[in-house]
Amino acid sequence: MAYIELNNVTFTYPEAPGPALSSASLSIGMGEFVVLFGPSGSGKSTLLRLLKEEIRPHGKLDGTITTGGPGPAETGFVFQDPENQIVADDPLHEMVFGLENRGLPTNEMRSRVAEIVSFFGAETILHKKMHELSGGRKQQMNLASVLLMQPDILLLDEPASQLDPVSTRELFDMLKRLNEEFGMTIILAEHRLDDAVALADRLVMLEGGRIVQDGPPRLIMRRLWGSNSEAFIPSIPALFLREEKETLLESLPLSIKEGRSRLDLLGPRAAETGLETGKSVQTGEVLLFAKNLGFQYEKKNGPVIEDFMLELKRGELYALLGGNGSGKSTLLKLLSNVLKPLEGKVSFEGRPFKKWNPQDLAGKIAYLPQNPRLFFLHDSVAGEIDAACLKWGTDRSEAERLVHEFGLESLLNRHPYDLSGGELQKAAFLCLLLRKPDVFLLDEPTKGLDPISKKNLGSILQRIRESGSAILMATHDIEFAAKYATRCGMLFQGNITSEDLPESFFKGNFFYTTVARRLFRSLDKPGKKAER
Repeated sequence: MAYIELNNVTFTYPEAPGPALSSASLSIGMGEFVVLFGPSGSGKSTLLRLLKEEIRPHGKLDGTITTGGPGPAETGFVFQDPENQIVADDPLHEMVFGLENRGLPTNEMRSRVAEIVSFFGAETILHKKMHELSGGRKQQMNLASVLLMQPDILLLDEPASQLDPVSTRELFDMLKRLNEEFGMTIILAEHRLDDAVALADRLVMLEGGRIVQDGPPRLIMRRLWGSNSEAFIPSIPALFLREEKETLLESLPLSIKEGRSRLDLLGPRAAETGLETGKSVQTGEVLLFAKNLGFQYEKKNGPVIEDFMLELKRGELYALLGGNGSGKSTLLKLLSNVLKPLEGKVSFEGRPFKKWNPQDLAGKIAYLPQNPRLFFLHDSVAGEIDAACLKWGTDRSEAERLVHEFGLESLLNRHPYDLSGGELQKAAFLCLLLRKPDVFLLDEPTKGLDPISKKNLGSILQRIRESGSAILMATHDIEFAAKYATRCGMLFQGNITSEDLPESFFKGNFFYTTVARRLFRSLDKPGKKAER
């Protein structure tokens, strides 16, 4: 008997033009690890929420859903947006909230909390306020809170979207252990399949609310090979096999280790594919200048930003990388005039911020927050777009062109809070574009976006910088940064510790580097051959 069973499930949100899920049937056995993937808005989040009865969305549900097999099962859920899950004002109370509601003995609660805090390395942030934590740290705390309940089924909606590469690797390693050693049934919705695909027993692809593919990872990749869904093929290391012999498809590598063992089958051309190429970039005047910036939330916690320096020029896309809690979001708020620095100054076009009218500066510098929900003030996407056009004097035809380019035509009458994470991200960025600013400050702009939407975003960002604007992007998306950035910097201990062109920046790193670099690492070293 299946542990989780969906039988011909159709679900429609109130006032929605069509169903979010259509005739979905899915059977999952106890202890399976299933990865859901597909375009933004394809129904992944809806499917996950339907599996946990306590948070099922309001709407019309047809078909049947059963979980737990012959007996009840405890189900844990980690939301895509960490803000949706937070109930307390500090991490310690957040983690024990569920345990206290269950009435667990104090000694057992202490034992569980000590174990999970040690695993996540969260000792230093236990007594901070939640609003002081980065999005990635909040996500880690949410995951810790769920794991403290020791669920039988774990549902995760893009849990790594706000995590740095090191934390992402730790998360996936932990999920693998939970699945293999403790028999936990895990269903993970994820766009970035590079690492997740190696964990999965099955891949399930959704498109337009329907399950269009379901099977073992290698089988699904063979089915997708050369199809219209090619953009969703996991990017390591199968992408290097596109023009190789079809017989190789029978043994597609699912991990870096497997890929390295097959380098001899790919030949020298594959190694060339794995190396990024330099970009010819024409930059102009300095638009945004920061000098000796310093900022801290509370004296007892020490500075978040310290003696920070930056020049952002016309025509460049600067990718700012760093661990969770390193200060990337705080820095963007300082550079957008949302926060005031305690030390130093920020200037735009040579004039300090304090000499600018705030309204004029807002038209010159556009800021996309990590949580795009904070961006919206109106009750529909169309209303937000109309308000932006009116406020910034943008022609309506320009807005219509962008709506078509982002594929948001069917979402104009939806409330922004009813959109998926990726759809919300695109709608917020569209409204920023209507300002036509000189500087874009983007906090995790690829969060929640599927591969096709990322490619579209990359083209738009390239067009923006070629028009003479400048972009500063805080991101954990290494592949995106390597492909589209003109300059990369690492934020550590409140300042940029290393900075270079992408091809040089990523070359020597172990974790903050691309899949291609990891795969062909041995070929980069003189006198060494790939591992066999």
